[in-house]
Amino acid sequence: MAIPLKYNVRSLLVRRVSTAMTAGGIALVVAVFVIVMAMVTGIGATITDAGAPDNMVVVRRGATTETYSLMTLDQFNALRFLSGIRRDAAGNPLVSPELPVQTALQRITGHTDYIVFRGVLPVALEVHDQVHIIAGRMFRPGLNEIIVGKGLVGIYANCALGETVHFGRGTWQVVGIFEAQGSSFESEIWGDIHSVQDEAQRGAYYASARLKLAPGANAGALIQRIADDPRINLQAQSESAYYNDEATVANQLRKLVLLVAVIMGIGAIFGAMNTMYAAVAARTVEIATLRALGFGPGAVMLSFLTESIVLALCAGAIGIVLALPMNGFSTTFLNFATFSTLAFSFRVSPAIIFGAFVFAAIMGLLGGWLPARQAMRLTVVDALRNI
Repeated sequence: MAIPLKYNVRSLLVRRVSTAMTAGGIALVVAVFVIVMAMVTGIGATITDAGAPDNMVVVRRGATTETYSLMTLDQFNALRFLSGIRRDAAGNPLVSPELPVQTALQRITGHTDYIVFRGVLPVALEVHDQVHIIAGRMFRPGLNEIIVGKGLVGIYANCALGETVHFGRGTWQVVGIFEAQGSSFESEIWGDIHSVQDEAQRGAYYASARLKLAPGANAGALIQRIADDPRINLQAQSESAYYNDEATVANQLRKLVLLVAVIMGIGAIFGAMNTMYAAVAARTVEIATLRALGFGPGAVMLSFLTESIVLALCAGAIGIVLALPMNGFSTTFLNFATFSTLAFSFRVSPAIIFGAFVFAAIMGLLGGWLPARQAMRLTVVDALRNI
């Protein structure tokens, strides 16, 4: 026979001070857990969302990122006409030569960061089909015109439509603002690749190429052809795999967050344990009465465990509510793969909320286990002796 849940709820309400202190500790731990996990999730999503499942990245052999890659015009021309690459309505292959370089950009606050300035051709908008111009127009080839990712607007100076940005030896006019579904492209500036080559003094070299697979094409076979063709001799992989490799920092941060959460959780567990021990000590008469009424040791232990878990879950809900205002909050971080600054938003996902409740329940379970065992072992005679 189980002890009614309302008995545990009433007990928590009677001990308001200790209940509030324990709940506050657990709520703060859960809030920190949710906020930091939302940050890590936002960083990871910003990087990995740049990868399209039907796109491939082609770089120099051995290059870990396109920043440290080099591609000749001959290699690019041999690459773009391989079979397995999608073509547009006019029959042109959807292959985008790209040259990302870094440029210093001043924040509105005065601080300077390094931002990716990506040289592309108009075909880039067809290859990167998640990129859409939301204000203004596309730049015109051969001119010092740029389109700016919306993640830079409002954070960095001179990034609004119609303003000018200094890069290389000249100034570039902002003629368009684009979005890219929250990916890292929104933290970049795009301009004509040939103008970028001149300003960055890169000659006729590209850094990488992005291509879109034809429907039904074998990605593995195309990767092998790119590697084996002596005219090309480059390294290709899917965009998703490429950006997953770049997101290793976010994965390491996630492990660090879990470690910190465990350390903080241990403190909250001891707080819950102290509260439940005090509850057992203050309710020896109640425990004796319950035993005398026929409730067995298992029912008593389950009752105290339930009380601890209910307390932790309520505190967890409070912690989640405290953390929710951070959802969508935008800030920047340094991408160590490219050493450029990216804008990202905190993302409180359903998975994080579920994990927070599980984390709170575990803290309640561990915090209430030993006190519950003590209550279970308390006999009627021992309880009456302690009155």
